Amino acid sequence: MPHVRPACADDLAFLEARDRHVTADELAAVVGRGRVLLLVDRDEPEPLGWLRWGLFWDSVPFMNLLHVLEAHRGRGLGRLLVEDWQAHCRGAGHAWVLTSTMSDERSQHFYRHLGYRDVGAVELPGEAPELFLRKALRRPP
Repeated sequence: MPHVRPACADDLAFLEARDRHVTADELAAVVGRGRVLLLVDRDEPEPLGWLRWGLFWDSVPFMNLLHVLEAHRGRGLGRLLVEDWQAHCRGAGHAWVLTSTMSDERSQHFYRHLGYRDVGAVELPGEAPELFLRKALRRPP
């Protein structure tokens, strides 16, 4: 049965080989801060996916990357990773979380299905607009 756990230094080789969006040093730093979650299954030799996050404005949890290996997609594993991350953020006292995706990517529909709402976009030269999405983790007081 798949479950989520924090990544550790022993997972760096797996992550470095697959997460090409950050340097090895930065990946080690975010793993050290507890900001990478791995999706693992005792019947599989390697993780099935991961979620990497940081803090937007140094205070708002921002999901930087969600990746489920292609062979394991379509089984609700991305949802499992996101829900575990949201529970962690809620437990740490955060009222809401953010993520983003390119406007030409299908993942925007996945996030909306999970309750994320569009809150803006950024257009950079030569790229599709980057959509920003937010989800409330608890009702405001």
